[in-house]
Amino acid sequence: MSQPWDKILLYENRSVSACIEATFDFLRQNRRVWFCSAFALFLPWSLLLGLSAFMLPDDSPSSDLMVFDQLFCWQEDYRFFFSVVVFVGVWMAFVHVYSLLTSYHEHENSIDGFTQRQMMPIYARMSVRTFWLAALAFNCVLVLFISTSFLSLLSLVILIPLSLLPSVFLFERESIVGSFVKAFRLGFRAWFQLFLTLVLMMLFGFFMTMVIGLPSSLFGTALGLLTSTGEPEGLLTGFFSYLLMALSYFAFFLVVSMTLMAAAYQYGTVSERVDDTSVESDIQHFEQL
Repeated sequence: MSQPWDKILLYENRSVSACIEATFDFLRQNRRVWFCSAFALFLPWSLLLGLSAFMLPDDSPSSDLMVFDQLFCWQEDYRFFFSVVVFVGVWMAFVHVYSLLTSYHEHENSIDGFTQRQMMPIYARMSVRTFWLAALAFNCVLVLFISTSFLSLLSLVILIPLSLLPSVFLFERESIVGSFVKAFRLGFRAWFQLFLTLVLMMLFGFFMTMVIGLPSSLFGTALGLLTSTGEPEGLLTGFFSYLLMALSYFAFFLVVSMTLMAAAYQYGTVSERVDDTSVESDIQHFEQL
């Protein structure tokens, strides 16, 4: 007999802390399918990006094998290639989150027992629908980091409401233009709440990355100090650097995934507060009956 479980509603008026709590409740309820999906979607790109440990710029600090400052620091010749791979990983984060969320809210029973074979058609469908969303998010973040102080501030003001765009487009089946209009309309109504949710999730992600990577970094530093410069030891240190870099990228994609999920539940909060979406959905369901 299956264990009883409380379905986490998407459309519910929540505080910032309740949105974050709903995110972690979802991860806890569906931890098996969530981790299996993460390994299937993120691991190939993380392993490929691990090669960047051997392609750092000459002026990059590498004596202590700390990779946090080196995560997006590549030699000029390989910058385009690794940028494309990072984009694919971010795209897979969109596929990861919205495949699980749509499956979860379309099924009355838990999806934690879903196999990857069952999820594959959902991944394929969601890959098509989320490609332009991932490309837009990736380029907007690039603009945010390379622009001047004023333009960065302006970009930030615009990007916070745009965090609702994927949920509006995928859950409400709006047109692209209609999704932009509704995302801005809802986003500016709850700008500070959205900003606080995203910042808290990114801080948690940074802490999680530190917890995952710091022991490995310290072990790698000790390994580099204790071993000589002989060939076997050099190979061991290089292999460890590769694994550490791959693990750090995997953690980064997990952070992106959790942040997108928190934004989705924040969308449900704002949509319920402003438009009473759950009431309208119940009325439409009753009319269909």
